[in-house]
Amino acid sequence: MENLVIENKGNQMILKLNKKVFDESYLISLVKRLQIEILAQKSGFRSDILSIAEQINQDWWNQKGERFLKGVKK
Repeated sequence: MENLVIENKGNQMILKLNKKVFDESYLISLVKRLQIEILAQKSGFRSDILSIAEQINQDWWNQKGERFLKGVKK
């Protein structure tokens, strides 16, 4: 048996995996990631949303980072 087989059947794609080769917990996390990707595509977010999120994150660290890390050895 091949380690990975993809079959197209009408409106479905069937993925067959050799369970001796693939770790089950990794596959579960991969499927969850695929579900998140589908939801993100359906949400209609534009690609620039990532740069906005990064700017918000950077602004937060600039404003509160020192206080947040107070007492932590550098």
